[in-house]
Amino acid sequence: MAKPIGYYCSFTTGDGSLLDELQEEFGSTFKELNRLEKLFLLHSLTNNLLQTEIKMVGSYPASQAQQRMTPVMKDINENLLIGEHLGLIEAIVNQLKYQR
Repeated sequence: MAKPIGYYCSFTTGDGSLLDELQEEFGSTFKELNRLEKLFLLHSLTNNLLQTEIKMVGSYPASQAQQRMTPVMKDINENLLIGEHLGLIEAIVNQLKYQR
């Protein structure tokens, strides 16, 4: 069962924040979004995080990371069952949350 947005993000229902507005529009568990809409939202959030990280570490480390991960991403796209993608995403998200 999905947990509400407030479980993951710090905000108070009714505080007028963007998270509050998202909850109001799409439900506390995003139940009003279809699968494709959730994937677009995930893509946008991931891209924002990536661009912020690149700005923090600089273009050279980002280029090195991209070179290292390109064959891995290709291998995942070609060989990992699509049903395993969300599990891998969840594992990476949990690692990122606690990695400094």
